[in-house]
Amino acid sequence: MKPETDVSPLIVVDWGTTNFRAYLVERSINHFGTCREKVATNDGLLSIQEDYPGVLNKHIGHWLNTTQPTPIILSGMVSSPSGWIEVPHIPCPADLQKLALNAHQIDGFNNGKAWIIPGLSGLGVSGHFDVMRGEEVQYFGATKIIQAHNLPAPEVICFPGTHNKWINTSTNVEGELEHFSTSMTGEIFDLLASQSLLANSINKQGLWQERAFLEGLDNSASQGGLMHQLFTVRSLQLSGAHSNDEGEAYLSGLLIGSEIRSMLNTPNNDRQRQVAIVGASNLALRYKSAIEHLGHCAFTVDAEEATIAGALEIALHLNQ
Repeated sequence: MKPETDVSPLIVVDWGTTNFRAYLVERSINHFGTCREKVATNDGLLSIQEDYPGVLNKHIGHWLNTTQPTPIILSGMVSSPSGWIEVPHIPCPADLQKLALNAHQIDGFNNGKAWIIPGLSGLGVSGHFDVMRGEEVQYFGATKIIQAHNLPAPEVICFPGTHNKWINTSTNVEGELEHFSTSMTGEIFDLLASQSLLANSINKQGLWQERAFLEGLDNSASQGGLMHQLFTVRSLQLSGAHSNDEGEAYLSGLLIGSEIRSMLNTPNNDRQRQVAIVGASNLALRYKSAIEHLGHCAFTVDAEEATIAGALEIALHLNQ
């Protein structure tokens, strides 16, 4: 008989559009896990030729055991129409059991011990249809981490990245995810900084300019709106008020400031909010700085830890 502290391994895969992340995790009696090994590559969906089993085996084949297969939990864009196997979004509200019930079991890989987690659909803050893939796993992992470490209960959880997600937890029934909204801030920043007129006023190789970032945050509320303020990235550089070294941070401040105000300051609610930020360290800290600068409270949760914790929680509900 295995001792109570013994652990059975789990492989967690976060497979997105541009990146592939895999974690070999040891599960503990309290359902938290320890990451023993990690694989991180740029073999996202855009970089491979649809040989998903081959790519997966290339990266994690040395972790697999045909005699006693290690369960694999996959999430992210791998479940999209352009991914390995399309797993339809399931409508919110959703909980861990619903995600597990609708997970797609891959019969032809790892002796069937592999599941793709579906994404979610719901209504955004505007009342329009919205979707997510991957953040649902991080959400349930983050809530477990927050509770376990006695962190302040957030009213909102933010997931910064290419397409940022904002989840309003104050209206959720405990254990469920119901309302979320997507903001394209990350993608718009990349497009403007590399393919627009504003690229001429940005030095991507320069050091980060925090003062310019804070200036952008403040100016995001100025008269004329974001479409007007964006041009000031160019005009301030032409006037000599900014150098090209300041352009990147200033543009980031304008976009992030506009996003935060839109998501946290509603017409009937401009009070201080408690926000949890789930993301990679540098970007999460940038959002924390911005949210606090704009008058709210914030703390960060590591995105990889949230992915692992969420996958572990879902695995408990799978029919293995």
